[in-house]
Amino acid sequence: MKHLSFLAAIGLSTCVLASGLTTQLQVENKLVLMEQAWVDAAIRGDRAALDQLLDDSFVETMPNGARRTKADLLVAPTLPPGSAQTLSELKVRVFGNVAMVSGVNHYTPGAGMKATDYAFTDVYVRRGDAWRVAASRAAREASA
Repeated sequence: MKHLSFLAAIGLSTCVLASGLTTQLQVENKLVLMEQAWVDAAIRGDRAALDQLLDDSFVETMPNGARRTKADLLVAPTLPPGSAQTLSELKVRVFGNVAMVSGVNHYTPGAGMKATDYAFTDVYVRRGDAWRVAASRAAREASA
């Protein structure tokens, strides 16, 4: 009987652990999708999508050191026609109701122009069931 209780406990622990891992992977995947949605909204100039993605407390520190709030970003000029952004090297870290996504944004200002790489770190906060971007910092990567 002790043997069956032990096996049942191991089985239950495994299910709880697997459930936690699935939830962790779901959150990580959701944040990666949100990063892409942010890039897509910036390219399209979709201010409504940006408003939904960004927390009201949002602050961005740009590569030149300038800072802007959510309100600043929502009234800023849209990206130039023909510009493109591609994300790579994404790494997600979740700490309860806070998460960080870091990676590289390959930004091309226009068709046929050379891309510039920006290393970034975005901080997300969970408010209820929704994640929002609370902070972002980007730095231009050194040329190879």
